Amino acid sequence: MEFIEDTESYRDHIATVDQEGKRIWMYPKKPSGRFYNYRTWVSFAFLVLFLVFPFIKVNGSQFLLFDVIHRRFVLFGILFTPQDFYLFGLAMLTMFVFIILFTVVYGRLFCGWVCPQTVFMEMVFRKIEYWIEGDGNDQRRLNSAPWTSDKIRKKTLKHLIFFVIAVVVANYFMAYIIGTDEVLKIIREPVEMHVGGFIGMLIFSGIFYGVFAFLREQVCTTICPYGRLQGVLLVKDSIVVAYDFIRGEPRGKLKNNVPRIPWKAFRSKMPSSPPVIVSTANFVSMFARRALISEMVRNWNALTARHVLMHVTW
Repeated sequence: MEFIEDTESYRDHIATVDQEGKRIWMYPKKPSGRFYNYRTWVSFAFLVLFLVFPFIKVNGSQFLLFDVIHRRFVLFGILFTPQDFYLFGLAMLTMFVFIILFTVVYGRLFCGWVCPQTVFMEMVFRKIEYWIEGDGNDQRRLNSAPWTSDKIRKKTLKHLIFFVIAVVVANYFMAYIIGTDEVLKIIREPVEMHVGGFIGMLIFSGIFYGVFAFLREQVCTTICPYGRLQGVLLVKDSIVVAYDFIRGEPRGKLKNNVPRIPWKAFRSKMPSSPPVIVSTANFVSMFARRALISEMVRNWNALTARHVLMHVTW
């Protein structure tokens, strides 16, 4: 079996950081297409649920509440107290196992479709940026241009809208932590009656504004633990969108007079073994593995459901 050695240097550094450690600002081109439309609808459903859940009450309790301060957790209308910590341990263990198995099979599907960072960044803040400043090339030209009245107007409008959205998102996140009723009290009553809550709202607003206006993709590459663990959770059969260095390196612009090697010639250089080209047998084994993983998840969820049922009955 012949192996192709990858000697390119693009793997030795992060694309958003230069050799001196300075930030390389990204100007992504405005996406379009069928799958992007699907992602838009999925993100819209996620945002609707995020905005509606704090106002849903079941038996007088909020539908979802994670009150760490008073150690009260409400999941789907069921109250959990510190005495139910063993259920929390089972739930966390189930979540970790599910995340590992899900990533092995489906790759970064969660990151691209339902991660809150992706949903808010790409489907809310990025769309506003496209609307005000234009496509990626337009944004690059605007940032490199001198400060004119038009640039000041666009930058001010963009960051003002960003901060307003950050304040709204911060209040909703606080509604999941201290409850919707408490958040409404902080909004309606004088500030001196809820100094701690008002400071918390400002802190959350500043964090969300900083993340979506400045940090952006750096959260995924340097802060998010799930993103840092992707390299050890993926296998050769995982569904993932990866960079094809054989077609993409060395990088450069296409030229009319320079012949391009067709894809079949590139593919002929690749080994015919499973690490690169997935055969029919590999597909069969991959789906068999998925069936086994699905059965394991169902059995584990059934065990967890029995514990929850015993807790509710008790």
